[in-house]
Order: sequence, then C-alpha cells, then structure tokens
Amino acid sequence: MHLIVCSSKDLASINIKNNLLTMLDFDKKRVGNYEFYYTDDIGLIEIDESIIYADYLDERLRRLGLSFEEILFASRHSSKDKRKVLTVHVSGNVGTAEYGGKPYSLAKPSPITMKNYVLALMKRIDEVPEFQFTLEATHHGPSEVVTPSAFYEIGSTENEWKDERVGEIVAECMIEAVESGRRDWLIAVGVGGTHYVPRQTEIIVSTTFTFGHNFAKYTFPHLNREIVEKAVKISHARYIIIDEKSVTSDVKKMLNEVAEDLKIDIIKSKVAKREFKLEG
Repeated sequence: MHLIVCSSKDLASINIKNNLLTMLDFDKKRVGNYEFYYTDDIGLIEIDESIIYADYLDERLRRLGLSFEEILFASRHSSKDKRKVLTVHVSGNVGTAEYGGKPYSLAKPSPITMKNYVLALMKRIDEVPEFQFTLEATHHGPSEVVTPSAFYEIGSTENEWKDERVGEIVAECMIEAVESGRRDWLIAVGVGGTHYVPRQTEIIVSTTFTFGHNFAKYTFPHLNREIVEKAVKISHARYIIIDEKSVTSDVKKMLNEVAEDLKIDIIKSKVAKREFKLEG
C-alpha cells in the first residue's frame, strides 16, 4: 500500500486530501487517534502535526498496525518570491536542521513514484498555465523516515494552497503515479545547481532519469563523502549527475572517489539530457 500523509496544519495538504476523498472509493476505520482511509492500493491519513517535524512517523504508524511500502507527503511550498509552482523533492538535511529532522540525516527517497508523478503532471500542467513545475534540492525534515517517501507540494502562497483546481490536478497525478506500472527508470543522485535545481528538473522531465536526493551548491560547505554515499545507497542510485557549471573541483574530486568505491557512473547534466532522451 502507498500511504498519502496530509496535515491539518497545512492548507495545501487539506486541499489535496479533500480532492482525494472525492476521487477514490475509500473505506474508513479508526487507527489510534487517526481516521484512516483506504482502498486496496492507497491509504490516506491526516496528522495534527506539521509534516516537516513528523520524524519517525512511519515507525509510529506501524506500531498502530498499519502496513505500507511508501509515503507520499502532501504539502504546501513557501517562498519569498511567491512563485506559483508545483514541486517535488525528498526530505533531509545537509549540515544544520533548522526545519525538522536531524543534521546530516536523509530520508529514504521514492524516486520511481516521483518520476511517474512528474510525467503525469507534465500532461496536465497546461491546464494551470500560471504554474511551473520544478524539483527542489533536499531540504527540511522529516529526515528520520526509513520508508521510501517524497514531498508533493503546491506553492507558494495561501491563494495557491487553497486553489481547488490545482489541488485536484495534484491529487489525480499522485494517484496516477502510484498506479503506474513503469518502474524501469534510471536513478541518480543530483549534485549542484540552485535550490530549484534547474538542470535536474530538465532531466527528470525529458530523459529516462529520475532522482533520489539532490544537493544544491549551497550545501557544498557541509557536503561530505559519508552523506553522498548514504544518498546513493538509500536512493538505489546507479549514477551521480552533476550540474557541471556549479560543481567545484574539490566536490568533483570527492564525487569521483565515491563513484569509484561504489562502482557507479558520474554523468554531466548536458550528457544526460543529450544521450538519455525520453521517447514519445
């Protein structure tokens, strides 16, 4: 079962939840303090805490008897520039942990479902032309989640969070991502770029690659071999894709050492876009 987690403290999350409840024929039961909605394949639960602080949520829910293989966090996205975006990313922290989770700790990604969601979304994004899609670099909590997970977000102000049409599209694409049978995507860890990782965003949209963790350039002072190795392993990545315009020589050296030890390939973003194009 794929578990969708929403928060009562999050307007976008509530928006997505309300749309999901109208789209699927859920059964319902009480599990601990939660109302648990479920079909054969999808579960839905609303928590009363902020999602970014929901560390160990998967363990807590399993102790209540729930069984699931993956978590999709339905969430809002905030930004100072108030851009209208639909974002996807994995949670975790490189360095400090100012917004949930622990320092130098990464949640386990779900790159296949992320890819299927992105492709579903790109078929619908023209219905809301004022919105853009973007990946984000790994940031904020919860980092203490061992079940594969990712954040599916609406940004960036209250108007967008409450937009029912956008909530409907996100909910439908989450369902399609879960139900898609395609699982043969190439998994990479991305390194370099700004917070919105534009090179990686282009790659996930147009090639056969998907991403687990992405590390923006601003993390480089804290990015070390141990955390890159962990990201590769928990993402089940066979590649590291670098934004060659922003990766510094010392980071490249460290990445080459990781790739050699783990027997994986390093690819420049321009090569990934040129040689791994998505058919159709």
